[in-house]
Amino acid sequence: MKYLLLKIDKERYWFEIGGDSCANRQIILDEYGRFYVSCLEDCLSEGPIDVTELEGDRVYLTKKEFENIWQTILKPYKEQWEEIKKKYSIGAYVQGLNKYIYPQGTVIKGEDFLAIYKGEDPFYINKLVQYKIDSYDDKNMWLVVA
Repeated sequence: MKYLLLKIDKERYWFEIGGDSCANRQIILDEYGRFYVSCLEDCLSEGPIDVTELEGDRVYLTKKEFENIWQTILKPYKEQWEEIKKKYSIGAYVQGLNKYIYPQGTVIKGEDFLAIYKGEDPFYINKLVQYKIDSYDDKNMWLVVA
């Protein structure tokens, strides 16, 4: 994994880049001081990232530095995540809509949760799907469904 901070004027982009050169996690700070986090909304860079072609100031980070900012920004959502895990136990079935595809799988949006599906079912945007909860992805605060 590579960890990168990209500075463009007042905007900041933090990336966790996997071996396939795709972003696995991303944080965006816009020019108005608002944060966007890839585990909560669709803001992950699409396709491989060629770091040499990025405009702006590049700063390579350690995993620890990236994790610190990731955890700091997600801290306000931790209590809600713990409640979601209590509400949706492993083995239960959940319904939601296919929303977007990430390198980790298909992101499904439920009434009050996000889930990740890593299987082979075809992806159709906004299709209602039902899956069984297999585990939890605490790092991204996602239900993992199969």
